[in-house]
Amino acid sequence: MTRCRCAILAALVWGCAAPVSPCGTGPVPVDLRGTWTYQGDQSAPPATLSGTLTITSQAGQAFTGTLDVTQTDISGPHPLSGPVTGCALDATSVDFGVLFTVEAAARRHLGTVKMDVTMDSLTNGTWVESGPSGPIASGTFKSARQSGP
Repeated sequence: MTRCRCAILAALVWGCAAPVSPCGTGPVPVDLRGTWTYQGDQSAPPATLSGTLTITSQAGQAFTGTLDVTQTDISGPHPLSGPVTGCALDATSVDFGVLFTVEAAARRHLGTVKMDVTMDSLTNGTWVESGPSGPIASGTFKSARQSGP
């Protein structure tokens, strides 16, 4: 990869790793409360994630909950869990972060909410894990609501 491409990728990743923006207090653009399956892939080092995203409360655009997953990499499965705080930016976009209790770094997620007749799902989402010295890892995720209000 050229230096220019590396610089562009680093800038994009770092931009996605900023803290979740303050949410508005207006009406709820999309109700996210409930239990969601969570599937993710980490690009480097390679790993898969599988578990449950639970959104326990939502006030206006702001929501909170927990994410409990098993991350499986070359060394085997590792349980990860932590609190989620986020913002429904509009009826189709979400921005949330999770701070896993076994890591000192936060993972910021950006996703698109797709509503259909049979389920609500977060699709085409990306996440970036950042630490004090910058980006650590990144990947993609998808979720499908299993139960809700």
